[in-house]
Amino acid sequence: MTNLIQTLNQVNWDFSDYSSQRFPLDVNSMSWYPATFPPPIPKFLIALLTAPQNIVFDPFGGSGTTVIEAIKQNRPFLYNDLNPFVVDEVRNIVGVLRESSLRPYLLQTLKKQDEEYLSANVVKGFCKEEIYKGKSAEVIREKYPQKMLEKMKSLGVSEELILWYHIDTLNELLQLYELASSDQDIGMLSARKYAFVSILKEVCSQRGHFTYITDNCRPANLRYYSAFSAYLSILNRLTLSVDDFLRQFIVSNGEANLVRLIDQSTICCGDARKMSWVDNQSVDLILTSPPYLCAQDYIKTMRLNNLFFPHEGFDKLPGQEIGSRANRKRKNGPEVVNKFYDDMRAFCGEAERVLKKNKFFCLIIGQGKAKAIEGHDTIGELSTMIIQDFDFQKIYETSRTIGYKWNRLGGVDHEKIIIFQKK
Repeated sequence: MTNLIQTLNQVNWDFSDYSSQRFPLDVNSMSWYPATFPPPIPKFLIALLTAPQNIVFDPFGGSGTTVIEAIKQNRPFLYNDLNPFVVDEVRNIVGVLRESSLRPYLLQTLKKQDEEYLSANVVKGFCKEEIYKGKSAEVIREKYPQKMLEKMKSLGVSEELILWYHIDTLNELLQLYELASSDQDIGMLSARKYAFVSILKEVCSQRGHFTYITDNCRPANLRYYSAFSAYLSILNRLTLSVDDFLRQFIVSNGEANLVRLIDQSTICCGDARKMSWVDNQSVDLILTSPPYLCAQDYIKTMRLNNLFFPHEGFDKLPGQEIGSRANRKRKNGPEVVNKFYDDMRAFCGEAERVLKKNKFFCLIIGQGKAKAIEGHDTIGELSTMIIQDFDFQKIYETSRTIGYKWNRLGGVDHEKIIIFQKK
């Protein structure tokens, strides 16, 4: 244990040199998601605290950073998240990795097909204005030919999209949507859908902080952005990233079988407070970043995804999130904090149940600064609760600076890495 602590103390946990711009071929940097931790954190902890074929579990899996790093190191994984849209993205990127390992030229073939298809199906713009006024659905609808509105209805996408995208951008997105939804093998379907949802925020006319989309603040002006160009660009990055990933996997893991590894892993859309699908004492490492109290509304950040792929529970699901940002202005602060602790207590009980004896439970967590939680040290109080109420001992704790400015929310610019060991 002494050597372990010494090794942990030698790490600069800020990892300030990592960014998606500096590592554009990292699969982890492909798709946007709020409040993600840098891949070097799970990469280092997985290598230090597990052995090949040990099971790594992320109960608040988000964009799948832990999953990707576990696969890189030949560790089977368990992934869980309440957000159905991000779960779908993780299934798609893992599916792309699996199918590409079976068919090395899958993405090159797909990219060529899509480039030819989009080149042959360029439609002249409906609007001469690169920018026009937003907000008013009645005024905006007048710009739309009836056939396009009918097409949106037949595809099952929401007409609310006209309030978020320039008509010519939306026209391109609808063509890409049809392409991503057409009958095809699982590899191409996963790649196209992953590329499609990855550009929805990029070509949207709401250019402010992502919380404008979270809070349903529709853009005042609608500007044209080329969805075709954005899609082909992300498809090119995806092709290069997956090729790089597969090369690294082979070099690092020799004869390991990527398909077998993925097939023995599990991706689940579920509640971290109730994880009956995970067997007792079956996990070798829990590594996760749970919600920071009153700091984020994860499901609402994917509002645009929901407009293209409607989920029946979209309006109700945010109320099930642990510690949601929607409670940040609540006057009854004690109720908000106590509910958070009750929810985290339920999660920690599940963590204790599924983790093997003497194995490790790693939390990456920050302190929100909302009015509802003023005067509380939620990290310290949560840590104390885990030690007092469960069969865990704390072996390590350190603070790190969050270098991703666009991921900061509610004043959270630092977070703690806390490692517990099950007794």
